[in-house]
Amino acid sequence: MRAFEFLQESQGGIFRRAQEVEQGAEIKFKNAQTNQEIKLVGAEVFPQTGEFKTYEELDQAVSDFCTMFEVPPENVQYAGKPERSRAAMVSIWSDLETGQPMAFVRLATKRSAGAAPIMQSNADFKKDFGYGAGGKTAQRQTLQLKPKDVLAFDEWLNPQGVVRSVANRLKTRDDLDENMKRGLVQLVSNVAKGVSDPVPGMGEFETSLEVDYGEVPAPIALITGNFVGGDYQKAEEGLLAPLGLRWGDLSNILYPKAGGEKIYDSYIQIDETNKLKVSSKDKKGGAAASITGLVDEINNNPEKFQDVLLNKKFGPLLEMLKVIANPENRYWTRLNKGINGPLILGVDTFKFIDDRDAKIIVGLMDSPNNRMHPENAYKKKIITPNLMNIVKVKGAKYEDPSYNLGFHLMACVAKNIANTVNQDPNTDTLFRAILERSNMVQVKTTVRKMGDGAAFTNFTVIYPPVFKGRMVMVADNNYMATRKPIAPLSFAVK
Repeated sequence: MRAFEFLQESQGGIFRRAQEVEQGAEIKFKNAQTNQEIKLVGAEVFPQTGEFKTYEELDQAVSDFCTMFEVPPENVQYAGKPERSRAAMVSIWSDLETGQPMAFVRLATKRSAGAAPIMQSNADFKKDFGYGAGGKTAQRQTLQLKPKDVLAFDEWLNPQGVVRSVANRLKTRDDLDENMKRGLVQLVSNVAKGVSDPVPGMGEFETSLEVDYGEVPAPIALITGNFVGGDYQKAEEGLLAPLGLRWGDLSNILYPKAGGEKIYDSYIQIDETNKLKVSSKDKKGGAAASITGLVDEINNNPEKFQDVLLNKKFGPLLEMLKVIANPENRYWTRLNKGINGPLILGVDTFKFIDDRDAKIIVGLMDSPNNRMHPENAYKKKIITPNLMNIVKVKGAKYEDPSYNLGFHLMACVAKNIANTVNQDPNTDTLFRAILERSNMVQVKTTVRKMGDGAAFTNFTVIYPPVFKGRMVMVADNNYMATRKPIAPLSFAVK
């Protein structure tokens, strides 16, 4: 699993990019067909307050906004269905060559709550208007070639089934041109067949193929033995031979929908109850991983973790992990482990908040006071001294239109727990012990660029898994002042 460089993309797309521009960032997009480059100036969502009853009202607000930026009518482009739209996001851009202002309007039925009142990802923007972000990092963001984006997830497939699934899913991807779709299918098919010929036209996507798309053929290479290296035989001896199996005896692959929430990119079925976990690896050993996955690993294979379970120094940490993975619905009655887990730990285990504080946090998430600055909320006795004491644990941009005091306090609770847990030297030891005992291999994928073509040339197996750096509990990837947490606390290599 690669480092999650693009979390913010999922938190608001173009709308968040415009907020970054306000903070001094420079965001440039390019039209691959015309080579025209444009620079983002800003964005606004309409209605700013209340609601529009008709599309005509919305259209007038958009028109007035474009006029304010002196955008000529011929430079305004729309995406969406006017007859059903009552909200819109307008992004203003400047042509880098001529300086001419441009506007792109994304129509929607209504505003939404959260980080982006109207969501438009980089990929959506390219699909709607033809402009994509430049550079290797931005290319990955725009192409979206992770397994969950290019094939059927949560289904068991054999290698040829994976190839067919990629072909079928890519038919629905209107944001990719036909040559690229054919090239992506051919790349996976070549790995399955053991063909090393470069696929024409794919060389310019080398980084995206190696970092993201490589997660698709990695388990196929393991099953077929094509283009594998490193500890391939050692992994077979350690994981499969004790069960009387070899790599060639395996045939079924599953790609989990969870994607970046888990440390595993795919599973290979060993038998009815056991799965081999495959993790694509960067130089540090992976992205933030699910604590829920760790607890599931222990519960499903307790015999492999007896030394961990019987080690008294791990006892308190294991109990905390269990609460994070499967908390009771004490404060947030709807199922949300990311809210209940930290609040229960904050109240019961660490005791830096009490039951009342936890209920205040949950209440503020949907309260009319949720935009209030913490100091004002404290003066008005909306929040307690306990909550005021932790509010600086995690900073926030109070001017952000998506700021929510409840979300901010929730993030502070989670961050305070992570900081405290990470002061315990046993944290790194425990996380490492669990992962090193799991049915897991790491695979480092290599793509070779040849002329304008590219091919997958090597899948280096690493076994036992290697994790360089210190393993820590993390909260920053999921707990923010601008949205409700969508997953529990996790862990990563720092």
